[in-house]
Amino acid sequence: MRHIILVLTLLVVGTLGYQMRYRVLNSLFGNSFIRSLAVRSFFNLPFVRDRLMKQVFR
Repeated sequence: MRHIILVLTLLVVGTLGYQMRYRVLNSLFGNSFIRSLAVRSFFNLPFVRDRLMKQVFR
């Protein structure tokens, strides 16, 4: 019984998270500190940085 309740809870949370994903992302990236942290961590990935630099300096 606990297993069924756990699975149903995860399913509901996952569905709601999927439906509200853009609202959550917009509220997170509305904060300038979180936005700059996300951009910094994104550009620390070598393949992302290399790919963007190739496109910028063609």
